[in-house]
Amino acid sequence: MTLIRSLRSTHFKSPLRSFTTTAQANATGSNFKKPLENKPPLYEILPTKRPFSRILFDLDSRHSYAKLYPVYESVYKSISYDPTQDEPNIPKFITASDLMIMKKALETVRTSTRTTNLHLLGLENELLEKAAEYGNNDAVSLLAYEALMDDKRNSEDKAHAKKLISGLLERNHPLTLKLSGDLCLKNEMYDQALDFYAKFLQVENDTFLASEVYSSIGKIQFQRADLVSARLNFEKAIRTGPIDKVATCHYYLGQIYSESDVWKSRYHLELSASQGFLESFQALGFMELNLFGNVSKAQEWFKLGMELRDLDCLIGIFDCHVKLHNWKDGYRSWKQLQGNLDKDKLAHFEQSRQDSLNLVKLNYKPVAEKMKQLSSLANSDDTVNVEKNNDRWNL
Repeated sequence: MTLIRSLRSTHFKSPLRSFTTTAQANATGSNFKKPLENKPPLYEILPTKRPFSRILFDLDSRHSYAKLYPVYESVYKSISYDPTQDEPNIPKFITASDLMIMKKALETVRTSTRTTNLHLLGLENELLEKAAEYGNNDAVSLLAYEALMDDKRNSEDKAHAKKLISGLLERNHPLTLKLSGDLCLKNEMYDQALDFYAKFLQVENDTFLASEVYSSIGKIQFQRADLVSARLNFEKAIRTGPIDKVATCHYYLGQIYSESDVWKSRYHLELSASQGFLESFQALGFMELNLFGNVSKAQEWFKLGMELRDLDCLIGIFDCHVKLHNWKDGYRSWKQLQGNLDKDKLAHFEQSRQDSLNLVKLNYKPVAEKMKQLSSLANSDDTVNVEKNNDRWNL
């Protein structure tokens, strides 16, 4: 109860609200207060009943869309800078865990659509704070780490956040163990990260969070070239996580198998690409081009990557044009790279593909240069004719 009471104190709650407001203002590049005052009705920005009900079902929500929508609306209407604004009406049957599920549902919408509606983001933050006030330790942990990582927070806020985190670590709270490991990983403290992750897995080893932990361990081991251990942990991550959350794991497995089993490598890279993981498109393109000799298939993967603005895929397109002796399009791709790559990357590209570029230069000359040559030849013919005519009349 100590942690919950400290979280509910005005001292801790107010800075968190101010942080949320500042972050949202920075995201828009302007004051966020105005959109909040003129916010649209919730039904205009929340997904419709059927897809949102599916999200709630996947999150094992105890309550239906019909029961939760009035709670969403009440919390949404309560978001205001007016200190006299009434608190939201949250029914007694709604628990802290229910509030966290409501928050996670909005987070799922944001991540799956890859778009951020600032009004729904504000609602998501408000639900997180309410869940913390109701005593959900996951919410307490998230808010404490949020305060700890914010450079704009004062030393008193950070000290209070550290106190909350220490209390949760003493209880071996799973999310706090994972977030501590994530923080160590971010700061390249790999041994400490592995220690926190090992403690987490002793408490929880077959959940969605466990999948993320296995993935993080795999990345550390991959970086250390311990590929056998990395492969085992990526495979555990895939077994315990949903397909749309393990695309990175499939990509790493594609890299691991690239030297020993190209068929398995392609299988994992295709699964990664199916979830839109950017790096997988260029990897598949170059694999099809250089290992399987399937230029048309390679072009398909490179074009998909180009739609996501991956310039490495434009390099792959250039290679395909050279392979097909399509000099004109190869020249165009080269010009596109000249306009989009920075100086160092362009120099590396031109050095690594010097032979290909020489072939393009030899076999294709820009239309403007051809027109110049034709014009030059025409002028030369006119001169010759004039000279001949003069000679004839002089006879």
